[in-house]
Amino acid sequence: MRKELVVPDMDTDAAAELAMARASATVTNALRAGARAPTFALHDKLGNKVMLDQLLRSGPVVLNFLRGSWCSFGEENLARFSAIHGRIALAGAKAVVLAPPDASSHRRSDRLPVPELVDTDLRVARAFGVTFDLPEELRRRYIDLGYAPPRRRQSAAFPVPVPATYLLDEDGIVVFAHVDFDYRNGMDGESLLKALDALQARREARDRNRGRLAVLKVVTKSL
Repeated sequence: MRKELVVPDMDTDAAAELAMARASATVTNALRAGARAPTFALHDKLGNKVMLDQLLRSGPVVLNFLRGSWCSFGEENLARFSAIHGRIALAGAKAVVLAPPDASSHRRSDRLPVPELVDTDLRVARAFGVTFDLPEELRRRYIDLGYAPPRRRQSAAFPVPVPATYLLDEDGIVVFAHVDFDYRNGMDGESLLKALDALQARREARDRNRGRLAVLKVVTKSL
């Protein structure tokens, strides 16, 4: 049975609007296209260490930041992301999901097509600028729903991740960024796939140019 995000004396839409208003006013430093992504090393839910630098060695990387399994909207976004994972792989990119830790055991992470990384204390989400401080009126309800705020935080702070999707080229530069303050929206999969296609075309054109230059050097030397 789906959990709805409700708070006493406040309906679901009002609660969402309150959270979004705070998020839109707070998340002003989120990474945008053209920025270099901060490196990180996290463990997936199976205990394997995953490093961004290593992922980038094999090509572009897609990072999908989620609210966590406590949020039904986040779970729906995970399902959508998993559904296009095959198309992401065909475009030559690696994909990972990042979410805060949780105690939920209703889902088997080893059955997901995409690795799910545990962003302890929201270190990576903070580095990407995709967290916001939840209003006090909503904190009790978020905890009741299963959200565990970071242990390492300022005493009065209550950071929550903002759904976001990033595409990084092999140099770690952001070429596509989608940050959505409205957590009820689904991820923009089609825009991501179009950005992947454009990046793949750019890489292929670059490789062709390199091949032509190599041939030109050989011909020049023979002359």
